[in-house]
Amino acid sequence: MQPGLRMTEFPDRVSGPATSQWISWSSLWRGWLLALGIAFALSTQLLFQFDLYENWPLADILLGWLDHFVDQLIVGACILAGIAVAALIPANSTPAKQLLLLMAIALGALAGEGTLLLRAPLPPGISVAAVLFAKVARWLVIGGLAYAFFLFHRQAAQAGTQAHETELQRIQFDRQMTEARLQSLRAQIEPHFLFNTLANVRQLYRTEPERGRRMLGNFVAYLRAALPQMRQDETTLKQEVDLARAYLEVLQVRMGKRLHVRMDIPDEFAAVPFPPLALSTLTENAIKHGLNPLPEGGAIEITARAEDGSLKVSVADTGAGLQRNSGTGAGLANLRARLAALYGEAGTLAFEANLPRGIRATIMVPLGGAGAGAV
Repeated sequence: MQPGLRMTEFPDRVSGPATSQWISWSSLWRGWLLALGIAFALSTQLLFQFDLYENWPLADILLGWLDHFVDQLIVGACILAGIAVAALIPANSTPAKQLLLLMAIALGALAGEGTLLLRAPLPPGISVAAVLFAKVARWLVIGGLAYAFFLFHRQAAQAGTQAHETELQRIQFDRQMTEARLQSLRAQIEPHFLFNTLANVRQLYRTEPERGRRMLGNFVAYLRAALPQMRQDETTLKQEVDLARAYLEVLQVRMGKRLHVRMDIPDEFAAVPFPPLALSTLTENAIKHGLNPLPEGGAIEITARAEDGSLKVSVADTGAGLQRNSGTGAGLANLRARLAALYGEAGTLAFEANLPRGIRATIMVPLGGAGAGAV
């Protein structure tokens, strides 16, 4: 057996309490087909002894080849029988399995070659032990090469299967990301937000045309910022901040003095990769669940800081505060799933009280973008 090879090609186990077989019956069946091929290949060496054709009829040569082929099959069958018996012996470690396999090949070859000597005894003066030793050694080499071929074929099949599974995972991830985009799009441009904004624009054009034009311009800017991001897996923090700003400017025209906005986003973080629509989801959540329930409204503050190799982006409001279902909505659950898909454990979403009143929602992502912290 070649050094460095491991018994990884026989991981199958036959289920059931009555057996401890570490080589599957399907593997043994494939081994029989391989033994048949080896026996045929070894027997054909007789057909390439061209001097035979000068002294023997072709029919006799073919009968001799057939007899030689049967001899090789007998030895191969004995070796496979030995391997089948060895497979029933408990073996939990790789070295033990390798030793059992070697012993099975050697004992099977010894039994097979011994059977052939009973059929056709050696001429006087030839050592039976020496002949058996040489033939068993030859079968060990052949068995090792067959083992290496089987291992290579098995590993190639496993690599193909793994590549197929990886491609399926990629397709599934793409599908999940597409679904996430669609869910985010529905969350971003809800019908009531769209129609309420257009209704407000129409009303303001009748009563305060300047405010109506400003609100319509902010709404167009919001749509221009939101729609392209639906086709991307990752944007930049600047794009996310621009989208959140356009959304809040639309609402400021509608809410008036009930909404105050403050942003503290250092320019050094402008180009940092950031998941699309993540900041807007937190901003909408702060408006819907924080400020809207209060007659007096409140303030929203968006900040960005670097912390331990991560980008920390927070949306704090002075609204109604932590409720029993805070942070458990469908939009936030979708956001958590996207963070996990893009960044693994390095992407987090957390909520805490914003004293003296309100909620602070914080997203943490690696400064290197998607893949930097995925596991």
